[in-house]
Amino acid sequence: MTAALARGLALDGGVLATIALAAGYLSRVVVPRPPVGRFVWSDIAVMIAILVVMPFAYAHMPIGIVVAVFGLMVFTATQVTLTPLVGGWWAALAAAALCAADGAAALAGRQTALLAVNDLAIVVVTIGVTNMWAQTGMTASHVVGLAAAIAVYDALATGLSSVTADFVSRVVGMPFAPMLAAQYGSAPTLIGLGDCLMLTIWPLVAARTYGWAAARWAVGVNMTVLVGILAGFLTNVIHGDVPVLTLLGPLIIAQYLIWRRRRPAPTQRPALAPAVAQFLAHHPNEPADG
Repeated sequence: MTAALARGLALDGGVLATIALAAGYLSRVVVPRPPVGRFVWSDIAVMIAILVVMPFAYAHMPIGIVVAVFGLMVFTATQVTLTPLVGGWWAALAAAALCAADGAAALAGRQTALLAVNDLAIVVVTIGVTNMWAQTGMTASHVVGLAAAIAVYDALATGLSSVTADFVSRVVGMPFAPMLAAQYGSAPTLIGLGDCLMLTIWPLVAARTYGWAAARWAVGVNMTVLVGILAGFLTNVIHGDVPVLTLLGPLIIAQYLIWRRRRPAPTQRPALAPAVAQFLAHHPNEPADG
């Protein structure tokens, strides 16, 4: 039990550290806006469709293609995440080094090194992807819609069928596996990339929409869910795979309803409003640039 507790706490600590790093990134770094523009509801629909199709598609792909797809994802997300910090060339070099280390650890059969490098890759991917979402217009209502759909999907794919379990058993221990793990092997301790993304994106969007108090509450709810799951495993109340997002989805919806009632989302950026008012006061008949 002591070893299981240590692994569980390490995993929960990894999730908490990822959220904290993503929040720090959000407060200090502006990501380049992608050419596709801002989020709209059709983007959320596409994300949900991809999420549903992916496990079935990967189940019928050769494992080499699956690894290549995830490797490309890690390289691209790492480069995008690091570019605002170190510049494009250094970001590309760091992304290539991270991918090379992940692949080399797998080829050498170094499971501990593979776990460490792969976890680092998942943390970087989560930070970059969630910040891109949060900084390119994903709203609180978008997150709620995504959370509601994924909660239903996770209940079906993880709680009522073996879709998620089959996918995890196929990719666990492979390079670029989309999961944050404290242990591989016959009794793995891990959480999927999709779970990490949802656990991280809601605090970021809550911070941008309702303030950092809402973000702290979101993190508190997230960690309560994870600690509760860990306690369930340790006491043998919970067995097998847990649909984390089925538990988290309704809680995100509840927080959204509470914060929307207490603090309506601003209709314009607060820092921009005084500047516009000042310009109009001094130039009532002139158009503003941009």
